[in-house]
Amino acid sequence: MGEQASSASHDIEHLRLFVEGVRDYAVITLSPDGRVTSWNAGAQAIKGYDASEIIGRHFSIFYAPADIASGKPDQALQEAVTHGRFEDSGWRVRKDGGRFSANVVITPILARDGTLLGFGKITRDISDRVAADTRLSASEARLQTLVDTVLDTLVDGLIIIDRRGRVQVYNPASEKLFGYRPDEVIGNNVKMLMPPETMREHDQYLVNYQKTGIRKIIGISREVVGQRKDGSTFPMHLAVGEATHLGEPIYVGIIRDLTERNQVESQLRQSQKMEAVGQLTGGLAHDFNNILMLISINVEALLDEEFPARTRERLEQIEKSAARAAELTQQLLAYSRRQPLHPRPTDLNELVGATSKLLRRTLGENIEIEAILADDLWITNVDRTQLETSLVNLSLNARDAMPGGGQLLIETRNVVLDQDYVAQNPDVAPGSYAMLAVTDTGTGIAPEALEKVFEPFFTTKEVGRGTGLGLSMVYGFIKQSNGHIKIYSELNRGTSIKMYLPRADGTVADRAVSDAPALPVGVERLLVVEDNPDVRARICEILRGLGYSVDEANDGVSGLARFETVRRPYDLLLTDVVMPGPISGKALADALSARWPGTPVVFMSGYTEDAITHQGRLSAGVRLLAKPFRRHELAQMIRQALDERPRTFDALTPDTLAMKDIET
Repeated sequence: MGEQASSASHDIEHLRLFVEGVRDYAVITLSPDGRVTSWNAGAQAIKGYDASEIIGRHFSIFYAPADIASGKPDQALQEAVTHGRFEDSGWRVRKDGGRFSANVVITPILARDGTLLGFGKITRDISDRVAADTRLSASEARLQTLVDTVLDTLVDGLIIIDRRGRVQVYNPASEKLFGYRPDEVIGNNVKMLMPPETMREHDQYLVNYQKTGIRKIIGISREVVGQRKDGSTFPMHLAVGEATHLGEPIYVGIIRDLTERNQVESQLRQSQKMEAVGQLTGGLAHDFNNILMLISINVEALLDEEFPARTRERLEQIEKSAARAAELTQQLLAYSRRQPLHPRPTDLNELVGATSKLLRRTLGENIEIEAILADDLWITNVDRTQLETSLVNLSLNARDAMPGGGQLLIETRNVVLDQDYVAQNPDVAPGSYAMLAVTDTGTGIAPEALEKVFEPFFTTKEVGRGTGLGLSMVYGFIKQSNGHIKIYSELNRGTSIKMYLPRADGTVADRAVSDAPALPVGVERLLVVEDNPDVRARICEILRGLGYSVDEANDGVSGLARFETVRRPYDLLLTDVVMPGPISGKALADALSARWPGTPVVFMSGYTEDAITHQGRLSAGVRLLAKPFRRHELAQMIRQALDERPRTFDALTPDTLAMKDIET
């Protein structure tokens, strides 16, 4: 027993000498009431006190005055007793009053019977580590600021993935682009942002590169396809770079949305194609006219002579055919913009009134014609005869699209096409235009045919029922008149063709475009429902830029699901009128009004307001933005609708209102 006691005493002495010699840690013991009972060299080095100055004093001397006042030292001892350990990191005070960052661990020292003998306290100076962490955090914050703000103005998305393809960084621009929140993406494989056909290849590319070093996507810029949360896809330019973080490879993807660029390029190619076809047809028509002239002259000369009746009949057929061919060449010249025009100041309202009389006799009784003419319509310089011919051609096409009868609406309106519209339609100049629109309730035109309707000899009619030159002639005439033409159509719903002719006073047009009114802003919560992803993205971008909180949906079904799951009502619904699926814009608005009466609704459509109400899709007097609308028109309509809400609207909640069934 004596030998064991001697050995234990010897070990304790070695431990005491070791502890006292440690200089990197302050190792001290405390009495049960918190007074210092031992003090090592590390404590002296870190805290600045000699053992003679500190032994017997309460350990709260190491705390800042505010911590002492809040009782933090006693709380530390109590937690050590209760939980067997106390650990904390924070500021502590040296003898000279200076502060340092410390990591502190306190454990109770107990006798075999459980009696509290005191506490062991170990303190480590972590000032250097905290300073390094602070510098790293500041650096990361600057990098995050760069990612979140500066890069947002330069790129459409920035995504960083690890070696397994899991997303580590997903900036706000990416959220706008793909529609996913960061918490839905970070930690998941980046292939969730790809369509299925690309998804299968992505992981294989990464694995092969890491094994072989052969680059197929890393360090290479290329055009790929991305997929949004709503399932829609879009073209994007992707550049992927490689870096190292904490010894592991990471891959940085820089994304550019190519939707708008590709649309503009497509429109430009179409415009160039139309121009090339126009030059070709114009040259052919010119040369063919010379040939027809020789045929006509010689036939006329032969008809002055005496021939048997059968021969004369054949000559007259040749003469009629030459006359018909001359009409076709004239239409080709109109398309190629080489026909002679005689523009003069024209009041479109007066022209429509005069032409309507002819149309009522020509179209038949089963076609109901209505003209809605704008007050104070701008005057335009245009060849009146050619415009009348164009109006008649469009009306005849409308009649053919309504074999069982229908409604034909002719409208005029003042329109200003601004830079935003021109960016999407590069073949038109910004300015003020008088618009003439022809809308029918006929069979409509298939989407794949819309891009070709203005091409010469293209027709959707049955063989033998059209030359395919009617719309091309209208197109050529409008372009030759420095105007713009746009067509909207939906299968089994109808077609609307809008002709924009420049206002006669060009100086007013320039001022109207440059002096756009200030855009009203807001902070309300809006739901935007539009089936065209590019149009929806542009509208949401504008509204978010004005300060609004915007949720979006791609059709009536998803829009209905949106507001069925929220507990706080939307302040306004902005929806397209005609959308795919069983729920139209009107049905969606009715459902929203049933749940939250008084919720303002603004409709959008490629048709004009009069055309929409005329066809019975909406009631008269609704708020409708006719596409294309300008940014300030959208902002003003939204602000006006919000400002006119009933005062009781804000008090309504789902708890006080029951959702009613709707028929779709």
